[in-house]
Amino acid sequence: MAGRAFVQLSAVLAFLASFVVLFVDIEAAVTVSVGPGQTVLKGNTVVLQCTYSVSTGAQVDIITWSFTSTTEGREVVTMLANTQSVFGTYEGRASITEQASLRIENVGEEDEGTYRCTVKVLSEGSADTKAVDLTVLVAASTPTIISTVNSAARAGDDLTLTCRSDGGKPLPTLTWFNGTQPMETGVEDATTNEAARQVIRDLTLSPVTRFENQASFVCRADQGYPDQLQVQSAEQVLDVQYPPVASISSAPDSSVKETNTLTLTCMVQSNPAASQIRWLKVNGDSSDVLQTGLTTTYVIPKITRSQNGTYRCEASNGVIPRDRESNGQATVNIDVYYAPKISSSFVQPFRVDFGSSLPPIECAAEGNPTPDLQWVQVGTGRTFNNPLSFATMSYGEEGTFTCQASALDFPKDTVNVTIDVKGRPDIIGNRPEAQEFKEGKTAQVVCEIQADPRPSRVEWFLMDSSDNRAIITTGSSYRIIQENLPNGMKSTLKIDSVKPEHSGRYVCKATNTYGEDEQFFDVTLQGSDTTMVIIIVVVVLLLLLLLVGIGVMLAHKRGLLPCKGEPETGKGGRDENVTNEFSIEMADKDKSPTAPLPSRVESSHYIPTPLVAASYEARLSGASFGEPRSPPGEGKPSDGKKVNSPAFPEPTTEEPPVQGGYRGEDGLNNAELELSSRKPASRRPIVEPKDMDLDYPTLRQQTASPYV
Repeated sequence: MAGRAFVQLSAVLAFLASFVVLFVDIEAAVTVSVGPGQTVLKGNTVVLQCTYSVSTGAQVDIITWSFTSTTEGREVVTMLANTQSVFGTYEGRASITEQASLRIENVGEEDEGTYRCTVKVLSEGSADTKAVDLTVLVAASTPTIISTVNSAARAGDDLTLTCRSDGGKPLPTLTWFNGTQPMETGVEDATTNEAARQVIRDLTLSPVTRFENQASFVCRADQGYPDQLQVQSAEQVLDVQYPPVASISSAPDSSVKETNTLTLTCMVQSNPAASQIRWLKVNGDSSDVLQTGLTTTYVIPKITRSQNGTYRCEASNGVIPRDRESNGQATVNIDVYYAPKISSSFVQPFRVDFGSSLPPIECAAEGNPTPDLQWVQVGTGRTFNNPLSFATMSYGEEGTFTCQASALDFPKDTVNVTIDVKGRPDIIGNRPEAQEFKEGKTAQVVCEIQADPRPSRVEWFLMDSSDNRAIITTGSSYRIIQENLPNGMKSTLKIDSVKPEHSGRYVCKATNTYGEDEQFFDVTLQGSDTTMVIIIVVVVLLLLLLLVGIGVMLAHKRGLLPCKGEPETGKGGRDENVTNEFSIEMADKDKSPTAPLPSRVESSHYIPTPLVAASYEARLSGASFGEPRSPPGEGKPSDGKKVNSPAFPEPTTEEPPVQGGYRGEDGLNNAELELSSRKPASRRPIVEPKDMDLDYPTLRQQTASPYV
């Protein structure tokens, strides 16, 4: 009774304190702060945070927590002078802790609502209140899945799976999964009942197929609080019954060689398992049963071509098929391969005239797969398509031809056909190019002839320029050698020690009972070896001389070689032991014997050499130009004379010189020449011929000087 009285007294004091705070206008001495709203799972413990601060010197007197919901309000706990008073259903579950926080244990659904924390300082007449919300979660029950089919479903039927969750607060969200993949097709919207705290969601499979057999369908319930409430799920593994679905595998393959072993396997998928398997051989609209039972394989040892065809397996398990795909049947076509065999027969041999056409020769063969046919000429290896035919027959197409039938790696089947060509001779090849032979050697001309029968006569001719033919026989320089060949003859013309008269056109002519053929052969003569050697030697020597001459010219031009007999010079730059003789013949322009001669002619002749540039000055001195020219043949020797300068020996003549010179029979005045060796000032002559009243002179130098 005393405790209850204390509680009542505390309530009264709190009321009075609140009244005083409301009507006394004083400055607040306390401030309250609360934490965020809390969510707690039913049955767990929760702490609602509340703290305060007071002014200096103030002291808290009362702390109170109250509860308010949509339907009621009540006191929870009050603490006065460090003494707590707990009210109503909170007794034994609620307490104030951590300054002013509220701790509630074993939270129930009725504890959900708004809680207020109030702190009062009576001495100051001050109080402050803050509110915080509490949400209580209730875990839903494990969802359940209900099927519209009590037992196994049958392929082709519609199937609905219903997922239901009860008791959850808040209501969970239901999601359907096929294995681990979320589903959308066939999933309906959820149906909720808040009052009953129930949610339902359906999955419809329309229709269910054999592929859903043993499929796992999962319903997951999620309340949205993963930290406090686990996601719950339910699983449904479907049992779908369906008729057998069959397929056939063959070993080694559906195409098998004859005499090999064939194994057929019927692979069946069904629920329940097949209760019977039959093997049949299909023959058009009918079929023959080969094997019945539960054996899935059918073996044919050493299969033959007669067992080629269609095979079928049929499986049943008591489930009635609803479509063609699931009728429990499968077929396979077996193709038996066997070696090719030629079925054609031929009348031997085929006789054909030379130059005519060969009618087609058809080669037929049986085999699987269809054989490849071709013709091969024996001996040459030439191949031809089937049927074998030739538009124009020659002896090259005569002989044995083999028809070959081949397929895969089977041995080839063959048959031979002989073609016999009859007719006139045929000389092999077109007209050859001219054949060259060396003079003195042996020439050989070959004429190869095909003919059936062989030529009765082979003749050689030599044609002249008028195309007249002279028959050639063995003897003298010619030899004719005949050689039989399997399909004709070879005639060889040999010419011993070939001479120019053997050059020309030769004719080979072959004749038999059917006709004749001929071919031209041109023979030409090559030069002898000795002639060729001489020509080569001469050409080489000429080339060497040419190269030597070019080398000497280049050496002189570049100053690498001195002039022949070039003398040594003295101190003055000239050789004093050299004797030179020059004569100058000059003809007057008008050839007049009375025309005066020039008293002096100077001529400069420039000779460029690597060592010296010489200027030769010829002076004509002492000549009397006032005297008329003597007639030819008078007063002088008939062969002409010359006057030498003092540097030369005195002339030996009885007639005195004519003032240093004289006229000869040719009417020319011969003058003394003086030779001085010096470097010229320029390369122009002292007196140009064009400056004289003379024709361009004829200069004749006669010299013993080594410089010229």
